Amino acid sequence: MRSQILSLAAVPSDEPNRFGDVYEIRGVLNGINSTRLAVVTIWMIEYETKVTKFITLYPDKEARS
Repeated sequence: MRSQILSLAAVPSDEPNRFGDVYEIRGVLNGINSTRLAVVTIWMIEYETKVTKFITLYPDKEARS
């Protein structure tokens, strides 16, 4: 995920969060068996620590086939 997703553009979330700035990265994960999965990943930069944290990943149902 690090090499396939983190190199893509992060889009700031419109929803406020009291713990940090939230970002969304959309991309495609390529599996070792040639399976491709469009995903949305959510990341947050914590206000207190300034550490970037992975929050969640889910299938991107809006992705074009």
